[in-house]
Amino acid sequence: GTCVPVIYSVFLLRVILLSLTLMLGRNHHHRPRCKVVFVESICRVKTLSLSGRLVYPIVDRFLVHWLSLKERYPMVEVCDVFVRHDEET
Repeated sequence: GTCVPVIYSVFLLRVILLSLTLMLGRNHHHRPRCKVVFVESICRVKTLSLSGRLVYPIVDRFLVHWLSLKERYPMVEVCDVFVRHDEET
């Protein structure tokens, strides 16, 4: 839960900087941008946590550990480092 204010602060900063660069007529694509990656808890098998649901629309990448979450939330990526996904199960 502590990541939610940090992620929304980054999002707000991006919006402010983008609006300033557009107002000043400067090119905002010249600087590399940091990416925000949220990794959902391995315990979340069927639904996202409250923190995950709050940051889902604004993060650059959203990683989960279970294939069942990929079916329900199309933007997520499955990170199977800790969970083995056998074809026969």
